[in-house]
Amino acid sequence: MRKISRRLLLSTLTVVLTVIALGTTTFAWFTITNTAKVQSFETQIAADEGIEIAIGIINPDVVEETKYEVATAANLNWVTTLTAADIEDFISLHVLDGFRFEHLTSPDGRTFYTFAQDAVGDAVEINEGYLELPIHFRSANVNTVNWKGITLTDDNPEWISDVDSFTTFSGTDVNRGGTVNVSPTDALRISIDNGTEIVAYEKAASLTNHELGTGGDLTALIDPNGTPDEDDYRVSERGAHSYYFAKTNLLPDGIETVSTVDTVTNLTELDEDGTAVLTLTAGSEVTAGMEYYGEVNINFWIEGWDANAYNAILDEFIRISFEFKGVTV
Repeated sequence: MRKISRRLLLSTLTVVLTVIALGTTTFAWFTITNTAKVQSFETQIAADEGIEIAIGIINPDVVEETKYEVATAANLNWVTTLTAADIEDFISLHVLDGFRFEHLTSPDGRTFYTFAQDAVGDAVEINEGYLELPIHFRSANVNTVNWKGITLTDDNPEWISDVDSFTTFSGTDVNRGGTVNVSPTDALRISIDNGTEIVAYEKAASLTNHELGTGGDLTALIDPNGTPDEDDYRVSERGAHSYYFAKTNLLPDGIETVSTVDTVTNLTELDEDGTAVLTLTAGSEVTAGMEYYGEVNINFWIEGWDANAYNAILDEFIRISFEFKGVTV
Protein backbone atom coordinates (compact mmCIF):
# COMPACT_ATOMS: atom_id res chain seq x y z
CA MET A 1 0.00 0.00 0.00
CA ARG A 2 1.43 3.35 -0.99
CA LYS A 3 2.46 5.79 1.72
CA ILE A 4 0.64 9.07 1.55
CA SER A 5 2.76 11.86 2.94
CA ARG A 6 0.08 14.51 2.47
CA ARG A 7 -3.53 14.28 1.32
CA LEU A 8 -5.54 17.41 0.60
CA LEU A 9 -9.05 17.48 -0.68
CA LEU A 10 -8.67 20.33 -3.14
CA SER A 11 -11.65 19.78 -5.38
CA THR A 12 -14.45 17.47 -6.25
CA LEU A 13 -15.35 16.87 -9.87
CA THR A 14 -18.82 15.63 -10.62
CA VAL A 15 -19.83 14.24 -13.99
CA VAL A 16 -23.46 13.62 -14.79
CA LEU A 17 -24.36 11.80 -17.97
CA THR A 18 -27.79 11.05 -19.32
CA VAL A 19 -27.72 8.89 -22.40
CA ILE A 20 -30.72 7.99 -24.51
CA ALA A 21 -28.89 4.88 -25.53
CA LEU A 22 -31.36 2.88 -27.54
CA GLY A 23 -32.65 4.07 -30.85
CA THR A 24 -33.66 0.55 -31.77
CA THR A 25 -34.14 -2.66 -29.80
CA THR A 26 -30.76 -4.00 -28.82
CA PHE A 27 -28.16 -4.85 -26.30
CA ALA A 28 -27.02 -8.44 -26.44
CA TRP A 29 -24.61 -8.80 -29.33
CA PHE A 30 -24.95 -12.55 -29.32
CA THR A 31 -28.76 -12.57 -29.36
CA ILE A 32 -29.85 -10.11 -32.02
CA THR A 33 -27.57 -8.18 -34.35
CA ASN A 34 -29.46 -4.89 -34.14
CA THR A 35 -27.56 -1.88 -32.84
CA ALA A 36 -28.52 1.13 -30.78
CA LYS A 37 -28.21 4.70 -31.92
CA VAL A 38 -27.32 7.37 -29.40
CA GLN A 39 -30.06 9.91 -30.00
CA SER A 40 -28.88 12.48 -27.49
CA PHE A 41 -26.16 12.91 -24.93
CA GLU A 42 -26.56 15.16 -21.93
CA THR A 43 -23.85 15.83 -19.40
CA GLN A 44 -22.53 18.44 -17.08
CA ILE A 45 -19.07 18.23 -15.60
CA ALA A 46 -18.32 20.66 -12.82
CA ALA A 47 -15.09 21.27 -10.94
CA ASP A 48 -14.58 23.25 -7.76
CA GLU A 49 -11.73 25.66 -7.30
CA GLY A 50 -8.44 23.82 -7.69
CA ILE A 51 -9.00 21.86 -10.91
CA GLU A 52 -9.89 22.93 -14.42
CA ILE A 53 -11.16 20.53 -17.03
CA ALA A 54 -11.57 20.32 -20.79
CA ILE A 55 -12.63 17.93 -23.51
CA GLY A 56 -10.74 17.72 -26.77
CA ILE A 57 -7.97 16.24 -28.90
CA ILE A 58 -4.32 17.27 -28.74
CA ASN A 59 -2.81 17.19 -32.24
CA PRO A 60 0.59 18.92 -32.65
CA ASP A 61 0.19 18.71 -36.44
CA VAL A 62 -3.18 20.44 -36.63
CA VAL A 63 -3.16 23.15 -39.28
CA GLU A 64 -6.07 25.19 -37.99
CA GLU A 65 -7.13 24.80 -34.40
CA THR A 66 -10.77 24.34 -33.46
CA LYS A 67 -12.56 24.35 -30.13
CA TYR A 68 -11.95 20.62 -29.67
CA GLU A 69 -8.72 20.00 -31.64
CA VAL A 70 -5.65 21.99 -30.65
CA ALA A 71 -1.88 21.82 -30.90
CA THR A 72 -1.15 22.04 -27.17
CA ALA A 73 -3.13 21.43 -24.00
CA ALA A 74 -2.85 25.10 -23.05
CA ASN A 75 -5.08 25.94 -26.01
CA LEU A 76 -7.96 23.74 -24.90
CA ASN A 77 -11.17 25.39 -23.76
CA TRP A 78 -10.46 25.12 -20.04
CA VAL A 79 -13.49 25.58 -17.81
CA THR A 80 -14.78 24.72 -14.36
CA THR A 81 -18.05 23.42 -15.79
CA LEU A 82 -18.14 21.31 -18.94
CA THR A 83 -21.70 21.59 -20.19
CA ALA A 84 -24.01 19.25 -22.06
CA ALA A 85 -23.60 21.42 -25.14
CA ASP A 86 -19.81 20.97 -25.00
CA ILE A 87 -20.11 17.19 -24.86
CA GLU A 88 -22.70 17.08 -27.64
CA ASP A 89 -20.61 19.40 -29.81
CA PHE A 90 -17.56 17.20 -29.34
CA ILE A 91 -19.50 14.05 -30.25
CA SER A 92 -21.02 15.65 -33.33
CA LEU A 93 -17.62 16.84 -34.56
CA HIS A 94 -15.27 14.03 -33.55
CA VAL A 95 -17.31 10.85 -33.13
CA LEU A 96 -18.35 8.79 -36.13
CA ASP A 97 -21.39 10.32 -37.79
CA GLY A 98 -24.50 8.35 -36.90
CA PHE A 99 -22.74 6.74 -33.93
CA ARG A 100 -24.29 3.49 -32.77
CA PHE A 101 -23.37 1.16 -29.93
CA GLU A 102 -22.27 -2.03 -31.67
CA HIS A 103 -22.31 -5.57 -30.33
CA LEU A 104 -18.81 -5.94 -28.87
CA THR A 105 -16.68 -7.05 -25.96
CA SER A 106 -13.40 -5.95 -24.40
CA PRO A 107 -10.73 -7.92 -22.52
CA ASP A 108 -9.00 -4.81 -21.19
CA GLY A 109 -11.24 -1.74 -21.47
CA ARG A 110 -9.06 -0.33 -24.26
CA THR A 111 -9.37 -2.72 -27.21
CA PHE A 112 -12.75 -3.87 -28.48
CA TYR A 113 -13.87 -6.87 -30.50
CA THR A 114 -16.98 -8.01 -32.29
CA PHE A 115 -18.40 -11.48 -31.92
CA ALA A 116 -17.42 -12.20 -35.54
CA GLN A 117 -14.32 -14.30 -36.20
CA ASP A 118 -11.68 -13.96 -38.90
CA ALA A 119 -10.40 -16.72 -41.16
CA VAL A 120 -8.30 -18.32 -38.42
CA GLY A 121 -11.01 -18.10 -35.77
CA ASP A 122 -9.79 -15.01 -33.90
CA ALA A 123 -12.11 -12.25 -32.73
CA VAL A 124 -12.27 -9.21 -34.99
CA GLU A 125 -10.99 -5.97 -33.47
CA ILE A 126 -13.19 -2.92 -34.01
CA ASN A 127 -12.62 0.81 -33.47
CA GLU A 128 -16.24 1.88 -33.37
CA GLY A 129 -19.42 1.00 -31.53
CA TYR A 130 -18.22 2.31 -28.17
CA LEU A 131 -18.05 5.88 -26.96
CA GLU A 132 -14.68 7.43 -26.07
CA LEU A 133 -14.37 10.85 -24.45
CA PRO A 134 -10.92 12.50 -24.01
CA ILE A 135 -11.02 14.42 -20.73
CA HIS A 136 -8.17 16.66 -19.56
CA PHE A 137 -7.30 17.91 -16.07
CA ARG A 138 -4.97 20.70 -14.97
CA SER A 139 -4.21 22.22 -11.58
CA ALA A 140 -1.84 24.48 -9.76
CA ASN A 141 -1.44 22.11 -6.81
CA VAL A 142 -3.25 18.76 -7.32
CA ASN A 143 -1.08 15.93 -8.61
CA THR A 144 -3.51 12.99 -8.50
CA VAL A 145 -7.08 12.48 -9.64
CA ASN A 146 -9.13 9.79 -7.89
CA TRP A 147 -12.35 8.25 -9.13
CA LYS A 148 -14.39 8.30 -5.95
CA GLY A 149 -17.94 7.43 -6.89
CA ILE A 150 -20.39 6.49 -9.60
CA THR A 151 -24.13 6.15 -9.74
CA LEU A 152 -25.90 4.28 -12.54
CA THR A 153 -29.65 4.44 -12.91
CA ASP A 154 -32.24 3.63 -15.55
CA ASP A 155 -35.99 3.29 -15.77
CA ASN A 156 -35.98 -0.49 -15.29
CA PRO A 157 -37.85 -0.91 -18.57
CA GLU A 158 -40.18 -3.79 -19.34
CA TRP A 159 -39.43 -6.15 -22.20
CA ILE A 160 -41.81 -8.71 -23.70
CA SER A 161 -40.36 -12.16 -24.30
CA ASP A 162 -40.73 -13.54 -27.82
CA VAL A 163 -39.55 -17.09 -27.00
CA ASP A 164 -41.49 -19.98 -25.50
CA SER A 165 -39.52 -20.17 -22.28
CA PHE A 166 -36.27 -18.90 -20.78
CA THR A 167 -34.87 -18.19 -17.32
CA THR A 168 -33.92 -14.74 -16.08
CA PHE A 169 -30.72 -14.22 -14.12
CA SER A 170 -32.69 -14.16 -10.88
CA GLY A 171 -34.01 -17.64 -11.71
CA THR A 172 -37.52 -16.70 -12.82
CA ASP A 173 -38.98 -18.69 -15.72
CA VAL A 174 -40.58 -16.52 -18.40
CA ASN A 175 -42.90 -17.76 -21.13
CA ARG A 176 -43.68 -16.21 -24.50
CA GLY A 177 -45.48 -12.91 -23.99
CA GLY A 178 -44.27 -12.65 -20.42
CA THR A 179 -43.00 -9.33 -19.12
CA VAL A 180 -39.39 -8.99 -18.04
CA ASN A 181 -37.90 -6.00 -16.24
CA VAL A 182 -34.43 -5.35 -17.61
CA SER A 183 -31.76 -2.93 -16.45
CA PRO A 184 -29.53 -1.52 -19.22
CA THR A 185 -26.99 -0.35 -16.66
CA ASP A 186 -26.32 -3.96 -15.60
CA ALA A 187 -24.59 -4.57 -18.93
CA LEU A 188 -22.83 -1.21 -19.11
CA ARG A 189 -19.05 -0.99 -18.69
CA ILE A 190 -17.01 2.16 -18.12
CA SER A 191 -13.23 2.33 -18.25
CA ILE A 192 -10.89 5.19 -17.47
CA ASP A 193 -7.65 4.83 -19.41
CA ASN A 194 -4.69 7.07 -18.54
CA GLY A 195 -2.52 5.56 -21.27
CA THR A 196 -0.67 3.24 -18.90
CA GLU A 197 -3.26 1.83 -16.55
CA ILE A 198 -6.99 1.22 -16.84
CA VAL A 199 -9.68 1.17 -14.17
CA ALA A 200 -12.88 -0.48 -15.40
CA TYR A 201 -16.19 -0.48 -13.58
CA GLU A 202 -19.34 -2.60 -13.60
CA LYS A 203 -22.28 -2.79 -11.22
CA ALA A 204 -21.87 -5.10 -8.26
CA ALA A 205 -23.52 -8.51 -8.11
CA SER A 206 -27.08 -8.66 -6.86
CA LEU A 207 -30.04 -11.01 -7.01
CA THR A 208 -30.75 -9.72 -10.50
CA ASN A 209 -27.27 -8.78 -11.76
CA HIS A 210 -24.37 -11.05 -12.65
CA GLU A 211 -20.93 -9.60 -11.91
CA LEU A 212 -19.02 -10.84 -14.94
CA GLY A 213 -15.54 -9.54 -14.08
CA THR A 214 -12.87 -11.41 -16.03
CA GLY A 215 -15.30 -13.88 -17.52
CA GLY A 216 -14.04 -17.45 -17.65
CA ASP A 217 -16.09 -20.55 -18.39
CA LEU A 218 -19.70 -19.37 -18.33
CA THR A 219 -20.92 -22.97 -18.48
CA ALA A 220 -19.23 -23.77 -15.14
CA LEU A 221 -21.33 -24.30 -12.02
CA ILE A 222 -21.41 -21.32 -9.63
CA ASP A 223 -22.09 -21.90 -5.95
CA PRO A 224 -22.76 -18.50 -4.33
CA ASN A 225 -22.81 -19.69 -0.71
CA GLY A 226 -20.26 -22.51 -0.92
CA THR A 227 -22.84 -25.17 -0.17
CA PRO A 228 -24.33 -27.31 -2.93
CA ASP A 229 -28.03 -26.49 -2.95
CA GLU A 230 -30.73 -24.90 -5.00
CA ASP A 231 -28.97 -21.53 -5.36
CA ASP A 232 -26.27 -23.04 -7.60
CA TYR A 233 -26.45 -21.90 -11.21
CA ARG A 234 -24.63 -21.66 -14.53
CA VAL A 235 -24.47 -18.27 -16.20
CA SER A 236 -25.04 -19.99 -19.54
CA GLU A 237 -28.45 -21.13 -18.28
CA ARG A 238 -29.69 -17.72 -17.17
CA GLY A 239 -30.45 -14.28 -18.50
CA ALA A 240 -29.52 -13.31 -22.03
CA HIS A 241 -27.67 -16.60 -22.48
CA SER A 242 -30.80 -18.56 -21.64
CA TYR A 243 -32.81 -16.35 -23.97
CA TYR A 244 -30.35 -16.96 -26.80
CA PHE A 245 -30.54 -20.71 -26.27
CA ALA A 246 -34.34 -20.57 -26.32
CA LYS A 247 -34.17 -18.55 -29.52
CA THR A 248 -31.63 -20.67 -31.40
CA ASN A 249 -31.21 -23.95 -29.47
CA LEU A 250 -27.51 -23.09 -29.37
CA LEU A 251 -25.10 -21.46 -26.95
CA PRO A 252 -22.84 -18.69 -28.29
CA ASP A 253 -19.64 -20.12 -29.72
CA GLY A 254 -16.78 -19.41 -27.30
CA ILE A 255 -18.86 -19.25 -24.15
CA GLU A 256 -16.40 -21.61 -22.41
CA THR A 257 -13.44 -19.27 -22.98
CA VAL A 258 -14.77 -15.80 -22.27
CA SER A 259 -12.12 -13.16 -21.53
CA THR A 260 -13.43 -9.81 -20.34
CA VAL A 261 -11.94 -6.85 -18.53
CA ASP A 262 -11.13 -7.05 -14.84
CA THR A 263 -13.55 -4.69 -13.12
CA VAL A 264 -14.08 -2.96 -9.81
CA THR A 265 -17.53 -2.58 -8.30
CA ASN A 266 -16.63 -0.48 -5.26
CA LEU A 267 -14.36 2.49 -5.94
CA THR A 268 -13.76 3.26 -2.25
CA GLU A 269 -13.19 -0.30 -1.04
CA LEU A 270 -9.44 0.21 -0.59
CA ASP A 271 -9.35 3.97 0.00
CA GLU A 272 -12.14 6.26 1.17
CA ASP A 273 -10.82 8.90 -1.22
CA GLY A 274 -11.46 6.60 -4.17
CA THR A 275 -9.42 4.79 -6.78
CA ALA A 276 -6.54 6.68 -8.38
CA VAL A 277 -6.99 6.97 -12.14
CA LEU A 278 -4.49 9.66 -13.12
CA THR A 279 -1.18 11.07 -11.92
CA LEU A 280 -0.74 14.59 -13.26
CA THR A 281 2.58 15.54 -14.78
CA ALA A 282 4.49 18.32 -13.03
CA GLY A 283 6.18 21.16 -14.87
CA SER A 284 3.39 21.62 -17.41
CA GLU A 285 3.10 25.42 -17.30
CA VAL A 286 4.16 25.82 -20.95
CA THR A 287 2.22 22.93 -22.45
CA ALA A 288 -0.91 23.18 -20.29
CA GLY A 289 -0.81 26.57 -18.60
CA MET A 290 -0.60 25.16 -15.06
CA GLU A 291 1.91 23.18 -13.02
CA TYR A 292 0.08 19.84 -13.22
CA TYR A 293 -1.64 18.31 -16.24
CA GLY A 294 -2.97 14.95 -17.41
CA GLU A 295 -5.46 13.30 -19.76
CA VAL A 296 -7.68 10.23 -19.65
CA ASN A 297 -9.99 8.53 -22.09
CA ILE A 298 -13.34 7.49 -20.66
CA ASN A 299 -14.83 4.57 -22.60
CA PHE A 300 -18.46 3.48 -22.47
CA TRP A 301 -19.68 0.20 -23.95
CA ILE A 302 -22.24 -2.53 -23.59
CA GLU A 303 -20.52 -5.81 -22.69
CA GLY A 304 -22.05 -8.42 -24.97
CA TRP A 305 -21.07 -11.38 -22.80
CA ASP A 306 -22.99 -9.97 -19.83
CA ALA A 307 -25.90 -12.20 -18.84
CA ASN A 308 -27.96 -9.05 -18.35
CA ALA A 309 -27.36 -7.79 -21.91
CA TYR A 310 -30.93 -8.28 -23.05
CA ASN A 311 -32.54 -6.52 -25.96
CA ALA A 312 -33.77 -3.45 -24.14
CA ILE A 313 -36.85 -1.60 -25.32
CA LEU A 314 -36.86 1.51 -27.46
CA ASP A 315 -35.52 4.83 -26.23
CA GLU A 316 -34.56 3.91 -22.68
CA PHE A 317 -32.36 6.16 -20.57
CA ILE A 318 -29.07 5.41 -18.87
CA ARG A 319 -28.03 7.99 -16.30
CA ILE A 320 -24.46 8.10 -15.08
CA SER A 321 -22.94 10.33 -12.43
CA PHE A 322 -19.25 10.38 -11.54
CA GLU A 323 -17.41 11.87 -8.61
CA PHE A 324 -13.69 12.58 -8.88
CA LYS A 325 -11.40 13.90 -6.17
CA GLY A 326 -8.19 15.82 -6.60
CA VAL A 327 -5.62 14.86 -3.99
CA THR A 328 -1.95 15.47 -3.31
CA VAL A 329 0.01 12.34 -2.45
